[in-house]
Amino acid sequence: MVELHWKDKHRQEPIDSSIRQPVIVDEAIASDLDLQPASSLEQDGWRNRLILGDALDIAAALLPELSGRIDLVYIDPPFMTGRDFMNGTQLAYSDKWNDHLDSYLSWLYEILTLLHRLLTVEGSIYIHLDWRVVHYAKVLLDEVFGYSPNADGAGFKNEIIWHYQSGGRALRHYARKHDTLLLYTKSGRYSFHPERVGERRGSEKRNHMRKRIDTGGQVQWTIATAGRTYTYSEDSLMTPSDVWHDISHLHQRHPERCGYATQKPLALLERIILASSEEDGLVLDCFCGSGVTPVAAQLLGRRWIACDKSELAVSTTRQRLLNMEPAGPFLMQRVTASSKAPEGK
Repeated sequence: MVELHWKDKHRQEPIDSSIRQPVIVDEAIASDLDLQPASSLEQDGWRNRLILGDALDIAAALLPELSGRIDLVYIDPPFMTGRDFMNGTQLAYSDKWNDHLDSYLSWLYEILTLLHRLLTVEGSIYIHLDWRVVHYAKVLLDEVFGYSPNADGAGFKNEIIWHYQSGGRALRHYARKHDTLLLYTKSGRYSFHPERVGERRGSEKRNHMRKRIDTGGQVQWTIATAGRTYTYSEDSLMTPSDVWHDISHLHQRHPERCGYATQKPLALLERIILASSEEDGLVLDCFCGSGVTPVAAQLLGRRWIACDKSELAVSTTRQRLLNMEPAGPFLMQRVTASSKAPEGK
């Protein structure tokens, strides 16, 4: 196994709960009625949860209860931009690391190790980054999840390019117009349903396919390969490629906008959740920011846990969930251990 090394890389278990003992405590029940008895929230023993606290502390606190029980993780952590992100005059979150790559890698490695322990054997993780540190994250994920050169066992499945048009044009380099999502799985048995998010084949010619019109007037595409002929209708669905250019970045006046910095579009999380989880599956986002993951999970009939260190992120997520129709109840919680790193996108 090839490993990434940096100053003070820790070899021991990332969180020693016997020393730090992070604990999650209940704050309130939030719903369309604002406060309800805890008993009204129980649905087959489960309560959706919005947690205020540091990702490391929360993940460690969840381990005794949920080790090996999370079906899907999506995280959009800090990108190591060296910036503070503001909502008007209010700080959304800080992504300043004083150019200390060692500190960032230690922090990210610890989080990935904990998330690996929380995932089910059939679980998947998507980590959303950009050009600054995604190459380091990939090596860390290979170490934590395992490396398979054929991508048929545990470990790497896809490097997804999310291409968008927002932002300006550079004069000294090519314009940077994409983020990267890395998809890893805990084993070779994992949930993946491309048919749920398939792209309509349509009338555009692809590869060396031949177009013909059937007796009913419908467009058909055919291609011969390895002695066989394959036929597809224009309404058939194709598995999405690993370049996603059909989901646009949210412009400033987009109706989804809730005012939170670095907010991601709902369509992005809907695709991920539909493709990589089952109904009633458990989805975790420990950098929930604007709340797009729990909103998408609730709309699609998944259970969810959403967390963030930023009080602004948690209050934004809470309000967004309460504005849903209908607004389902969820438990507000916080972690008692102290925070340790910038979070929240």
